[in-house]
Order: sequence, then structure tokens, then C-alpha cells
Amino acid sequence: MLLRFLHTTYCNAAIFAGVLFILMGYVIHRFPPKTTKSWYGYRSVLSTKTLEMWHSANEYAAGISKRVGIIMFVFGIACALLFESQTDWFWYLTVGAVVAGTMYMVGDTEWELTRHFDKDGNRILPE
Repeated sequence: MLLRFLHTTYCNAAIFAGVLFILMGYVIHRFPPKTTKSWYGYRSVLSTKTLEMWHSANEYAAGISKRVGIIMFVFGIACALLFESQTDWFWYLTVGAVVAGTMYMVGDTEWELTRHFDKDGNRILPE
């Protein structure tokens, strides 16, 4: 039974990663990591510069993660319905969606941090 499922189109990276991103976004939003030493959270060089940047990055990344997860999940279901078997193009599309979603989440979160904080980690006040 498990082997049969593994060979269906419903077993694809976009569906699994979509669910993981949704869960990750929910957990980080509901239980935000308190410090940069927490075992979970959005961690990068920029986000760990100050505690305020850490909280801001995790709050923003949680929202993006949930939205990207929903898009990946829907895309994975669409690919499962469109393809009859796990062809090369099926894998290129579903894994590509995961890579693109991850890159978008990281890039957008880092861009958001650079818009609201200076190079020393101080919040930039709007004019």
C-alpha cells in the first residue's frame, strides 16, 4: 500500500513541502522563538544581528511561509491531477516549486529586514 502511494503523482515535493511550510509558519507565528539561540526560527546572518531584528524576521518569515506553503500545496495538487505518472517534467516542476518558494521566502525576508533596519541593526524610522 505504501509502495503504491509512493509511485502516485500525489507523492510529490510540492505537497510535502507545502504542508511543512504551513506548519512551520503556524508554529513560528503561534510560538515565536524567544532568543537567537532557540532551536527553531528563521536564522540568517542578518536576522541574528540584534534581538529586535530576530523577532521582526521571524514574524515576517512566518507569514510568508504560510502563504508560500499554501501556494506550493495547491501547485502540488494541480501537478498531481495534470500528470498521469511521475515523469521527469513532473519532478522538475514540483521540486522547482519548492526551490523557488524557499528562495522567495528567504529573499523577501532579507529584503524586508534591509528596508527596516540599518547595517548596525538599528530600526530605520519612517520620514
